[in-house]
Amino acid sequence: MPSALRAQVAFIGLLAVMLIPIGTSSLRGLTHILSCQGRNDTPFSIDVPEDGPPIVSSSAVLTRNPDGSVPTSELCGGLTLDLTMGSQTEDRADVVVSIANNSDYGWRGSVQIRLDDIAIPIDIGEIGAGEVARDQFELRLEASRTYAVEGTLLIGP
Repeated sequence: MPSALRAQVAFIGLLAVMLIPIGTSSLRGLTHILSCQGRNDTPFSIDVPEDGPPIVSSSAVLTRNPDGSVPTSELCGGLTLDLTMGSQTEDRADVVVSIANNSDYGWRGSVQIRLDDIAIPIDIGEIGAGEVARDQFELRLEASRTYAVEGTLLIGP
C-alpha cells in the first residue's frame, strides 16, 4: 500500500473516531441550550375504554392568597406552563401547550411531554417578553389502557 494512501486511510479513520460521540449523542429533541427546567404541577391521567372517547382527568390544589386571588405557579423566573387536554375521537387526545413569559427577557422554550415511559419533545420556539407561545398536537392512544401524562418546561436563551 503506498504511503499516501495509508495516510489518507489513517486520516479518515481518525476522523471517524472523532465523530462517534456526535453520532451517538442525543439532545432529546432540544433545539436550544438548556438553562432552566421546571415540571408542571398538574399531571393528567387518560383512561381509554374499549368503546367511546378517552376520559381525561386531572387534579389541582388551589391555594388562595389572603386577598382571595389565586397565585400562579411560575417556573424559571417568570414563565408559566399550561397544558390543556381533551378528546373528540376514540383513539386520540388533543393537547395544547402554552408558555406565558411574564419576565422582562425573551426566551426559547420547549416542553417535554412524558406519556408513561415515552418522552415527546415539543419545540415551542421564541417567547418574547410579555408574550404567550402555543403549540397543539395529537396523541394516539390504544384502547383499554390508562396513560399518565406529565409536562416539563425546558428553557434556554
